[in-house]
Amino acid sequence: MENSSKNNSNKKGNEPETIYNSKSETEQVDAFDYLPDHVKERLEKALQESAKGLGKPHAQVTAEAKARYNVS
Repeated sequence: MENSSKNNSNKKGNEPETIYNSKSETEQVDAFDYLPDHVKERLEKALQESAKGLGKPHAQVTAEAKARYNVS
């Protein structure tokens, strides 16, 4: 009988081995491509608004939230 731990040395439990396969270093994956279309559209709109100077800086938003909710 074969030693099954030898055959599964890279696996955890009964997880499929495809989890451990990764793209080669020459292939690039962009997480944006996997987002739903409505999320992509909203992100693109937000970037356009930011480029126009619309919106609030992160520091301002966090300061307002801390003041509103009495957080230090």
